[in-house]
Amino acid sequence: MSRAFKYTMLMTSLPLHPKDLLSALQPPVSQIQLDKRLALLDKRDLEELESIKQMLFWSHARDGGSEEIIAQDNAALAMIKNPFLKQLALWRLTTRTLVSGLRLRHTGFTPPDKNSFMGFGKWLPAIAKNWERPDFGISPIEVPWLGKANEFIVQNQPLELEKLLLTMSWRYYAKLGNQHTFDFEAVVIYVMRWDVINRWSHYNRDYFKDTALSNFNKLIDAGLRNCPTSF
Repeated sequence: MSRAFKYTMLMTSLPLHPKDLLSALQPPVSQIQLDKRLALLDKRDLEELESIKQMLFWSHARDGGSEEIIAQDNAALAMIKNPFLKQLALWRLTTRTLVSGLRLRHTGFTPPDKNSFMGFGKWLPAIAKNWERPDFGISPIEVPWLGKANEFIVQNQPLELEKLLLTMSWRYYAKLGNQHTFDFEAVVIYVMRWDVINRWSHYNRDYFKDTALSNFNKLIDAGLRNCPTSF
């Protein structure tokens, strides 16, 4: 079976992603079924996909500037030979770096070296140089979501921040998907979009479950306070 035929068969076997991310309750295919289909990938492609997943999957996302983490991701990035997939990975790592900077600053952290900030992408000098500025001095034309992300972090609105970041990734991957249909790149994009839906469905469910439980407990407490004692 030719590689092109296998990947065409793989992509046509996968259910379409929904158009609207935030209305999705679950991924269009389970993790088990997705992994079964990905078994069609050539060994080398499967290994590269696993490397990309380790870097980019939301379940593996790590904030902060650990030298070990950055060294691991740099090594994995260097192993990606496909320019398209390398750009995809670098975009995600750059986005993570910017968000990490916002979160670290909000905790009161200050980079020890004003001439550098650990992470990925072309914005590292701007982050270090303009650490105290809400948008790190980066033009909203180039990174239009950064100011809003900072607002959500400062205002302690994790759900809104999550929706912003996931929607941004969803649209970015969808745009990339228009360039590929039945090749390995299309498979990677599908898996990345699957991860976004999976992340949103878990976050959405857990957030509202915790909120509902919190509200229920408040109602119980209020009821006990207003109820006359019977003993």
